Order: sequence, then C-alpha cells, then structure tokens
Amino acid sequence: MRAPISRILSVAFIWLVLLINVANAEDFSEQSRRAMEVASKYYERGRERALEFKELRTYSDHGINHAELVAIKSQQAADAIDQALENGNNIYYAPIDRLELQIAALFHDTGMDGGTFKTYTDGKALRKDHSLNSAIHVLENRSLIESLGVDADCVVLDCMLHSKSCSGVRDLTSRADWNECFTRIEAAVDAYNDQHPDDLIYFDTSIWTDGADVVDPDMTYNFNREAMAMTASIAAALRLGDANREAALYPYTQGGERIEVDFDSYVRDVDTWQDEVRSADVRLINSDGDVLSLKDTPLDAKGYDRLYSAGEGNLSMDCAYNPKTRAVQEQFRVHHPMSFPLATQECIEERLGELDTIKRLKVEAAIFIDGAGLEKSDQKYLAKIYRKYCKSAKKKHGFAVRLYFNK
Repeated sequence: MRAPISRILSVAFIWLVLLINVANAEDFSEQSRRAMEVASKYYERGRERALEFKELRTYSDHGINHAELVAIKSQQAADAIDQALENGNNIYYAPIDRLELQIAALFHDTGMDGGTFKTYTDGKALRKDHSLNSAIHVLENRSLIESLGVDADCVVLDCMLHSKSCSGVRDLTSRADWNECFTRIEAAVDAYNDQHPDDLIYFDTSIWTDGADVVDPDMTYNFNREAMAMTASIAAALRLGDANREAALYPYTQGGERIEVDFDSYVRDVDTWQDEVRSADVRLINSDGDVLSLKDTPLDAKGYDRLYSAGEGNLSMDCAYNPKTRAVQEQFRVHHPMSFPLATQECIEERLGELDTIKRLKVEAAIFIDGAGLEKSDQKYLAKIYRKYCKSAKKKHGFAVRLYFNK
C-alpha cells in the first residue's frame, strides 16, 4: 500500500532536522574526535553486552550514534541556558564550558558496556548503573581526557549526573542530592580499586568542596557554590541533549536491530497508553532480516517498548531560548498527529521530568502540532486531548506547557 503523502513529508522533515542540526553545529573539535575514538570501543562492547541480556534486547540505542547526536543536541541546550543566564543573575547556574560538555556527551553512555568492576546477571541492573560505570570509564582514561584540556573529575560528575534516576540527583541545586551522588561515585572508585589493585583510580572532589561557602554540619560534603553552578549548567544541558534524542533518525535497539513502527496501528478513544499500544505493530528486524513482533512476545508483556518505540518515534525535540518569556524552552513537534497521542504524551512527560530537575531557572515547554488537512472531528479530538495534557502537565511541573495547534 502506498504511504500517505503526510507520512512521506514527515519522514523528510525528520531528516531535514538532522541536516540542519549538523550544519548549525560546530564541527567536532580535534579533542572531541580523539575522545570519540576511545569512547567508541566502550559503545561497541555495550552493543555486544546487549545481546547477552533479554532485558536489553528491546532497549533503544545508546551507542556511538546516539552519543554523537547528544553531543550536538546538548550544545543546542547550552545555547539556550547561556542566553537565559545572560538575561538574569542566577547563583545556581553558570556559563557552560563547551568542550567539557562535548567530551561528557561522548562518554555519557559508555557504561552500557557493564563497566569493569561489577558483575551483572541481568540487563535492568546494568542499565541502572550505566551512568556510574560511565563515570568510572572516564577515570580509567584520566590522562587522555586531561591531555585534551578538560578536567577529568568534572567529566566524571557530568557523566554521573546525566541521568536523574541513576545519579539520584533530581534537583540540580540540591546539596543533599549532590551528597548522595558524590558518595556513590567514591564507593564505586573503592570497589574498582579493590578489583584492580595494580591500576588504581581516584576521584578528586576538591573542585567542588574547597572554599565551600555552603556549609551544613549534617552533610558529608560541603560545596563551593560557584563550582556547583558550573557543573549544574553542564548537567542541565547534557540532560536535555540526551532527552532530545531523535529516535526516528536512528531507529535501532541497543543490540543493533532495526525498529519499525506502523503509525496506523494504534487503538483510538481509549483512556490509557497501555490500551492505545495494545495492538501496536512494532517490529524488530535483525541483520539477517528476521522479524520479531513486540506485540507477540513476552519481552514486551507490559507494552513499555511499544510505548517508547511509537511515542519517541513520533517526536522531534529541540531546545531553544524564548526571548519573550526569557525561559529555556523545550520544543516538541509531533510528526503523525493522530497516531498514538497518549503514548506520545507519555514520552513528552518523561522529558518534562528532565526539565523539572533544572530548578531555579526559568523553563517552559511547547508542543507543536500541525492539524491542517485533518477532518474537523479529528482536529477537535486532538486539540481536546493535548490541551487537557498541557493543563495537567503545567499543574504537575509548575512551569508553562503550551500547545501550538495549527488547523
């Protein structure tokens, strides 16, 4: 059956977004290219590990292609954050070191290879520790990273902080969250050194703790506010860059299988995304052409993989500065307006969760939907469910979530 012209135009738009991003991004520096060469070996190992665990077979790609795109997207987020800081004083964030951010983006998911100091028996545990393992990989390459003109300890913390769930830092301005994060890194360093007594590593916290002007006797660590602000900004940019991965640009799993989604296979007029993706036609295709349908396998019994395949594949995401509101704005563009609206909203919600960790800096979100060409009844349906979502999201997160609906 011939693909609808709207489907063809949506795919063309996706590729245009990528070309624009690449064209507007600074070429990777020589330092970043050297870092990429080292990081690539970990990402290749991560791809191999994904084939060992059934829990990772359906996990979306977190390899070198993803890392390179995050390096571009995080610079875009950094532009927005720096512009927001230029228009108002903020002691919790500071101008961003772009080279450090790029190196951190290239290393941030290297820990998907399982690291080198802990044994994993299932993929979920590995995934939970991946940012911690990435931080340890940075320390294993301290001399290389410092030869590039970047502080390795800073990149360690950046990699750890890129995941709010793995790091435990759900508020980038929270001293208590940072204390927990530092403790976890140092415990991992000790565990690594126990396993590698002839190749010791260390994590130097002095950048953030020397000259501490935020002192609390109940805290293990006390922080220098200026150093904390510098890292918080990079972590914020990295989180947004990571969240804004374009699934449709590289539709592959962590193990290298191609993901195909039939965007017409959703269930309409239901109350939950679980019901919406119940019959979703999402297929994994390996290099031999073998096909696995996610609706016919216990690997996706709860539907989460169909959720993310459909929802993330239906979105393009960018970050920009809004001069009218002086806010860092997360932008979501829906490619297939009628397809999987609840799954799409769920994937938007996950990214708003990342935006929500950037406390004490003005942020907002905008959802763009082109409903032109749709029946009036469909336009009414879309406007209703997305406006309802925007209202609830604003109430939940405390920042503006606006719908821009073109009829």
